[in-house]
Amino acid sequence: MKRKIFWIFIIISTIFIVLLFLFSVYQTYSNKEEKEIVKKASYFKLPKIDNLNDSLSLDDLKGKVVILNFWASWCEPCKEEVKELNKIYESLKDSIMLIGINIWDDRKKALSFIEKYNVKFLNLFASRGNPISVNYGITGVPETIIVDKEGYIKFHFKGPITHEIIIRSLKQF
Repeated sequence: MKRKIFWIFIIISTIFIVLLFLFSVYQTYSNKEEKEIVKKASYFKLPKIDNLNDSLSLDDLKGKVVILNFWASWCEPCKEEVKELNKIYESLKDSIMLIGINIWDDRKKALSFIEKYNVKFLNLFASRGNPISVNYGITGVPETIIVDKEGYIKFHFKGPITHEIIIRSLKQF
C-alpha cells in the first residue's frame, strides 16, 4: 500500500515538473504581446553598427512609428527572424522606421551576421555595458518594441516576431 502511494506521488510529481518545463518553454518562445500603457520610451543615442562615428538618437525619430528589434549574432532565433524583419522593412519602409539594435555582442561578429543574412534595415550597436537593454526591459534576444509617433512604447514582443504580428499591431495605431 505504501509502495503504491509512493509511485503515485512520483508519477504526479513527474507530470507536474514536465508541465512546468513545457510552460516555461512556451513562455520563452511564444510571441507574447504586452500592451504597455503610457510608458515613455527611454532616450538613447547609439552609433550605427557600420560606422561608429555616425549615431542615431531617439530624438531623431520623433514623429515616426519606430520598431526596435534587439538581437545578437549568436542568437539562433534571430537568424530565422531576420527573414521576417527584411519582409517587414520592405513592405513598411515608407511608413515606419525599423531599427535593429545589436546588444551583448561583438561588433565584428554582428557585421558578419548582417552581411551573411543580407539585413536590409538600419542597425545600431550597443556596446557591452550600455544601459539600453535595461532601460527597455530586454531580458533576452530577440525582442521587439513598437514606439508610437509620440514616443510611447505600445508593444513589447519577446521572442521572434512575424510580419503578420507587426501588421496586426500597427493597425491599432
